[in-house]
Amino acid sequence: MEQKAWIIDEKTAKQYLTVEDAIDCVEKTWKWYGEGRVIMPNKITTDMSELGVAGWFNSMPAYIGPMDVAGIKVVEMCTYVAAPATVRVLSEMGAEVIKVESFAGDTQRTQGPGFGCELTDTEDPTIDLNNTNKNWVSLNLKDPEGLAIAKKMIGEADIFMNNMRTAALKKLGLDYETLHEEFPGLIWGQMRGYGEFGEFAHAPGYDAVCWAARGGVAGTFPEKDTSPAIPPQAFGDYNAAIMMAAGILGALVNKLRTGQGDKVVVNLYHSAIWGGSIGLCAQQFGADYPKSRTDVPNPFNNTYKTADGKWLYICQPQHNRYYNDMMKIIGRDDLVDDPRYATIENVKANHLQPELITILDEGFSKKDLEEWLKILAEWDVPSQKVFRFTDILKDDEAYVNDAIRKVKYNAFGEHALPTTPIRFGGYGDPPIILSKPIGYHTAEYLEQYGYTPEQIAELEEKGAVKCYHGEEVPDTIFKSERQEKGEAPCNW
Repeated sequence: MEQKAWIIDEKTAKQYLTVEDAIDCVEKTWKWYGEGRVIMPNKITTDMSELGVAGWFNSMPAYIGPMDVAGIKVVEMCTYVAAPATVRVLSEMGAEVIKVESFAGDTQRTQGPGFGCELTDTEDPTIDLNNTNKNWVSLNLKDPEGLAIAKKMIGEADIFMNNMRTAALKKLGLDYETLHEEFPGLIWGQMRGYGEFGEFAHAPGYDAVCWAARGGVAGTFPEKDTSPAIPPQAFGDYNAAIMMAAGILGALVNKLRTGQGDKVVVNLYHSAIWGGSIGLCAQQFGADYPKSRTDVPNPFNNTYKTADGKWLYICQPQHNRYYNDMMKIIGRDDLVDDPRYATIENVKANHLQPELITILDEGFSKKDLEEWLKILAEWDVPSQKVFRFTDILKDDEAYVNDAIRKVKYNAFGEHALPTTPIRFGGYGDPPIILSKPIGYHTAEYLEQYGYTPEQIAELEEKGAVKCYHGEEVPDTIFKSERQEKGEAPCNW
């Protein structure tokens, strides 16, 4: 690996770093190192002969905080799921995140009981789903001083993420047009229920109505002639969050090239349409939805019940190529090269899907699921047991690939927390630091902006800000299984 060192003279150092900044960095470094929140990197030795200097130069880089890896600052004013989850994706990439809440907090803080989840004054597994690795500031945006602090934070940020309604944003002067004029380099992101135009532009919306209902998910996923499906809550939110994160990163790349920020908008309805692309296309060519499993377009892409009462899902898209293999697998050699079923064109033209599915039903009903999975693997047929959430929580595949990570709560014990799915080879598995109570970091950030403790107390007395005064909540970093074993990088 190529090693380089920059030699910075005293003049240059003073240009970019004040004594106060240096003291603050050193203080934080040793504090976090003592808490086990950062690691001490290896020394770098550089041959100085390339610079015309005899000898070697030793240097030791140091991390000054787990949240400063990417050097990108995000201010979010987001509630519920999709928008906060977007920012969680960015936080797991290393962005510093300031989450600005009202005095009542993110509305998601009230949702736990509806999901069957418990909470305490300092621990909330529901809000942790979308809000790990963040700093928590509480401001009253209706108060001029509270709003001014918010504007100052946004002005020093790279990204401002929100899911507020447009009318409220304009009233506060936080709309794109206003902020872009004042901070042209700012990336402004808004998560919406529906698009910016048309009848529903200003309508309230959640994933249940925008994504599941109007987006066609609830109406096309269930078995034909049954009631609409009820997807798990916020299923669409997490899909939209990844789309929004991609848009934000695209705008960030453009900013690095041009210096100009941009407006990034994603809505739940559009994200559902995008996810249903193949179904929407097929619908236009006669493939009606919802469907019955006894009459799907391709019988080799379907579910089948095994002898032990479990469900098997197979996906063999190339019907014509693999028809004979499938007949041999289920023990129906007598149907090899049968002209009725051998081509999908003939099956479709004569509407023979129900007949072929009945044949496959009979075949797969003769062996248990595990036996079928071994047989299908030998034939290289993509197949899987139809999982439920209870299966996923016990699935080694999820843990070894860090799709789920174990975290510990004082009040609730050990629980599994899903992680964001993006991974970088040079960064390692991302950190997980659980959420904090409302206003936990308010005083800390106000001090960074030059407010004295007396001024902060005065602002709180006036009702402009809210500070946390409860027991300390440590920044415990929960590592992945591979990190615990030393098999994965830990670069934060």
